[in-house]
This record gives sequence, C-alpha cells and structure tokens, in this order.
Amino acid sequence: MMKYDLSSILVSKKAYRKKLAQMPIGEKLLLIEQMRERNLTIAKSRSDLSEKLMNSPDKATKG
Repeated sequence: MMKYDLSSILVSKKAYRKKLAQMPIGEKLLLIEQMRERNLTIAKSRSDLSEKLMNSPDKATKG
C-alpha cells in the first residue's frame, strides 16, 4: 500500500504553480496544446477499447 505525505505534496504543488505563473504566455499556450493532444489520444484509445469490447463480448467476459 502506498503512503502519501500530504505536506510534501502540497509544497510540490505550490512550487509547480509558482513555476507556471512565472512562465511566459507562449510556453503556457504550448503546454495547453500538448495537453489537448494528449487528451485526444487518451479519448481515442478509450473509444477504440470500448469498440473492441462491444464487438467481442466473449473476450470481454473472459479473465
């Protein structure tokens, strides 16, 4: 079981937010575009998996 140190997580998040706040707008826009592309890839992957499961129910129920 994983244990999480909440205080170190919060410190890390605060530092990352500060880094993002200081980043030039062009870099922020590039990050947004990269996140959008990643989101599309994940959505397509999920859609492909869902389609496979719907087309072959025998395989979906076997462990």
